Amino acid sequence: MSMLEVSKLKVSYGGINAVKGIDLRVDAGEMVALIGANGAGKTTTLKAVSGLLQHGGHVRYNGEDVSRRPAYQLVELGIAMVPEGRGVFGRLTVDENLRMGAYVINDRGLIRGEVDRIYHLFPRLKERRDQTAGTLSGGEQQMLAIGRALMSQPRLLLLDEPSMGLAPLMVEKIFEVVRQISENGVTILLVEQNARLALAMSGRSYVMESGTVTLEGESASLLDNPQVRQAYLGE
Repeated sequence: MSMLEVSKLKVSYGGINAVKGIDLRVDAGEMVALIGANGAGKTTTLKAVSGLLQHGGHVRYNGEDVSRRPAYQLVELGIAMVPEGRGVFGRLTVDENLRMGAYVINDRGLIRGEVDRIYHLFPRLKERRDQTAGTLSGGEQQMLAIGRALMSQPRLLLLDEPSMGLAPLMVEKIFEVVRQISENGVTILLVEQNARLALAMSGRSYVMESGTVTLEGESASLLDNPQVRQAYLGE
């Protein structure tokens, strides 16, 4: 059984059909990538799955239809999202931001343990734990956004454009940690504009164009697909 199953997903706003009846699935333990040009509907898909946008069609999580569940309930069920643009709380410290991610956990000892785990994963954040998030670099904010999402102990992590606006060295560091998170058993649905990186990281991928899924398959075979190479890998 798939952990996440999306069927006939449709999202419209402002008279625009942003997502036009797509199907996709993510099995437990997989890292699946969603690639495509700007405006293809990738972020809209993630927002619909995470309960942030109303939509048509069905979203099933561990066999349960969660299509009409609000976002906070999906977090309680084990779905967490790292939004495009990071969305950290700029006036709160690094430590306070992380604790905001644990609002579904009532055990203080468990929260302390999770904070320590995030600091082990991102030593840079530990060095800056008392700094306000707004003063961090873009890469540090991305680390913080990932760390905050992990604080809810998700089983499914939705990652939206983690490499956006980052220097190559920082992208490398971020994806090193993403690989680690995946190896620790967290299932990941990754939206990423850097198609080469996304295909190299994931096991399976979907290609979106103008609100529809046009290609899907093993990431390695999509890397060799002439259509993908020409459209997304600049070849």
